[in-house]
Amino acid sequence: MRKIVSILICLALVVGCTAAFTSCGDTTREVDMSLRSDTLYGLYWYGKDATDSMRSQENMPTEYYDPSKPTVIYSHGWKMSNEEKEKMTTLAKTVSKTGGASGEIDYVVEFKALGYNVAFWDWHAYAQLLPYLQNEIWVVKDAEALSEREKTKYKNYYDALVALDGRSFAGELVRSLNAVMKEAEDKEVVFIGHSFGGQMVTAAAYTIYKLADEGLLSNNNIVPDRVTLADPYMTGAEVFGQMDLLDETIEETPTALKAAEAFEYINSKGAVIDLYGAMKTMTYDAYKGMFAAPKELQSVIEQKIKENTVYVVQTALTDAYSTVGDVHVVSRDYVLTSYIEGKKGNMDGCVPRTSMTADEMRQYVGREFSLIGNGFDIAGASMQEIVENP
Repeated sequence: MRKIVSILICLALVVGCTAAFTSCGDTTREVDMSLRSDTLYGLYWYGKDATDSMRSQENMPTEYYDPSKPTVIYSHGWKMSNEEKEKMTTLAKTVSKTGGASGEIDYVVEFKALGYNVAFWDWHAYAQLLPYLQNEIWVVKDAEALSEREKTKYKNYYDALVALDGRSFAGELVRSLNAVMKEAEDKEVVFIGHSFGGQMVTAAAYTIYKLADEGLLSNNNIVPDRVTLADPYMTGAEVFGQMDLLDETIEETPTALKAAEAFEYINSKGAVIDLYGAMKTMTYDAYKGMFAAPKELQSVIEQKIKENTVYVVQTALTDAYSTVGDVHVVSRDYVLTSYIEGKKGNMDGCVPRTSMTADEMRQYVGREFSLIGNGFDIAGASMQEIVENP
């Protein structure tokens, strides 16, 4: 009932401040929560399966969004140039690399059968230039501030900033949720992000909780209980600028450090972050700060992340599908599939597991585990806790 308690606290603060207006002052900020409907990015809600979706709007039909049900929101990450929209099904590369062990699953059908609303954050048209994606996600940038040379050389980045027009992708995701979920009941809300989508859902969760603190959401029941990260990509590349929807400026900060600070804040609000790393040198090693500059920040980043997340190294996947790009893709489908299989009761021997509720997962925060098993064999998987020598 964490959300109900949060709402009561917010109401008490509002009432208290209203009653003593002259001493509290009018501190309410005005934020633009308007929803755009004519962009090449957006949040799509699913009906019967992964081929049936509707873009976010207010008062959606209940077959796409039912406020009485729990909700899963997924975000993809980096995409190659001209790559088509990702589907909420097992990726073809995963099926190929696992020799079919992954199966070919329609995640929408499975989540719907478990009683969830399912939404997909699609930003594939603008997710192409790796060195710049953190700026598209976290902060507001002015497209016209780029030089003419930059507009041509980094055209996809320029196009993204033009499309956002003074907003950020994380901010736009929050606007979509605020519009659609205004009648949400106190049910589980789970954010799942893969690769750079891990940054997306982290920044969105951070923003949502900050807005909830200020009483600026349509309904505090949209705050996430869980933030699940499948092989997230948080680099040492710096992010800087004004955050969308928030009265907060990020000074030149390594993205990994900003993410770690966001984890700390989100964890302090009662949400649980569970992180599953598979790519060596690119994701879970990056969480040790190896991409962060200067070097003195490395231990700070590692400590903040490990203290505020359930940290799982997907050893079984890394050993079986060691090529960097291969295991990165497989990690996405392993996390989604194990979430579903766990809810079905097919992973009782694997603890902690993706499908746990926030309350069940909470006891594992600040601990590190290794996924043990034979590749994508979910039924035979187990967890071994990693304990550092004193």
